[in-house]
Amino acid sequence: MKNVLYITIFICLFAGCKKEPDLPAIATLPFENNYLRLELVATSLPSFIRDIYFFNAATGIAVSYDGKIYRTIDGGVNWTIQFNNSTSDQPFYQIYFSNANVGYVVGGSTNCYTPGCTPPGGLILKTVDGGNSWIRVLQQPGVEFCSITSNNQGALFALSNGTTEGIFKSTDAGSTWTIISNLDAVPQKINFIGDLGFCTGMKGHIFRSTDAGTTWQLTTILPANYATDIKMTNVSGYCIADNQTVYKTSDKGDHWIQTYVHQNGTYVLNPLTVNNCIAFGAGVYSGGDFGTWSSEIMLTENAGRDWSATEIKEIEPIRYTSFYSASEGYAVAANKLVKITVK
Repeated sequence: MKNVLYITIFICLFAGCKKEPDLPAIATLPFENNYLRLELVATSLPSFIRDIYFFNAATGIAVSYDGKIYRTIDGGVNWTIQFNNSTSDQPFYQIYFSNANVGYVVGGSTNCYTPGCTPPGGLILKTVDGGNSWIRVLQQPGVEFCSITSNNQGALFALSNGTTEGIFKSTDAGSTWTIISNLDAVPQKINFIGDLGFCTGMKGHIFRSTDAGTTWQLTTILPANYATDIKMTNVSGYCIADNQTVYKTSDKGDHWIQTYVHQNGTYVLNPLTVNNCIAFGAGVYSGGDFGTWSSEIMLTENAGRDWSATEIKEIEPIRYTSFYSASEGYAVAANKLVKITVK
């Protein structure tokens, strides 16, 4: 028995024993604690929302899986269609705005569901008037575009899956595009902070660029089937793997350590400061054949060392967020919109 005890102590001291997260608090909306305030602002969002972007508290853009782009000017209470994709089976996935007027939407599919049909391929749309009107700037057969961003020099980078798993780049505001890197990883998300770029993919792969996106190297392989959301704040940042585990880096992505595991699901990250990060995911399942998952919000205030969780039963899991300032933003939970305020 003593030997077992000594072995356990040795493992904890030298290998590290990870503290199990505390059970989540249970709350209803509106919810408020010492750090956050959450308010339900709409309960009838357009169907199949896949991403949102808010310029301010009133004006925002949303894209949907069925190929529509919506706009709101009243804080998400009402939405109007600004673009309706005429191509069937070509969903939209992500929004990116480089300034208040110029923005992009990416999407596409390598499949179609009508007998004898031709897969629609990938699509990139552009607006120059804040989302009021949209034009096609790239239609690429055999791929789907899943993520888009720009570096600090204004060059655009879009991730593609399908016949080409890689990175498309544009240096002329989306007019022309070239493949700059092939990635054997089914890429998921891409973003930049300064000259430092990160791209996640299947097999737990994280690719990094240290030269503003000119070259990319596989620098990390997490013990996971896939890595998804990744966001940086200066030298530190967070990444989600397998929709459960949160990893953190404190050295620009040289090393990643596991900082939190949430078995029910973790879907999106919002680092707000060097010490504070919010993660959004799923709470508990209601049970039954047609049950639903609740929402859970995880927060760290000490750079990922400890996390507190709050379950909100009246809304579904939050999968898409947009912060228009360091302290205010919105989150989508199925057909509901939640206003988030950081105190």
